[in-house]
Amino acid sequence: MILDLQIAPLRTDYSQSIRQLAQKPGRRPVAGRTANSHTLGLAAIQYNQQWQAGVMTASLGQGRYCGAAQTLTVTFGYDERTVYVARELPQGSCIHGEVLAHEMRHVAVDEQLLREYVPVLKRRLEDVVGRSRPVQGRSERQVMAAIEQPIKAAMRQLMDEFGRERNARQARIDTPAEYERIGQSCDGEINRYLGRV
Repeated sequence: MILDLQIAPLRTDYSQSIRQLAQKPGRRPVAGRTANSHTLGLAAIQYNQQWQAGVMTASLGQGRYCGAAQTLTVTFGYDERTVYVARELPQGSCIHGEVLAHEMRHVAVDEQLLREYVPVLKRRLEDVVGRSRPVQGRSERQVMAAIEQPIKAAMRQLMDEFGRERNARQARIDTPAEYERIGQSCDGEINRYLGRV
């Protein structure tokens, strides 16, 4: 099995307004966060996976085919990573630094999770391929589908588990106490900029 880890370069974007950040996809609701609270920053990280099974097939004659998985190539990781800080927060200001530091914690959690998850993904997919047996069918397409089905099921389960774990870890950062801390940091500097929103 070949596992290609993908980690896109991290970009920063300070051009989006608080209102624009609030409308971006990928924001998670935070328990205890008030309705009038603002999205001051966002770590937008998209993970993705692709895979391809190398299958050898042969005709058995009389319209029958046999095939077996030979290789599995998987690409997994983050294909887009952008940290946003609202443009209302001047670069170089204390509150800009606090929001940026908060968002970088999200980035660090994602990077750590990816490092932990790659060996799990590799081991479990190697198990799936290792358990596969030659398959017979009435067409090469039918043989391919039968070989790929357990791989598809395993990838779906692995991605669901990865997503749930990622959400759980990120939620431990986005707490009401953390938002309260940021709001009170920098001697309340944030109030100067939120008054303009």
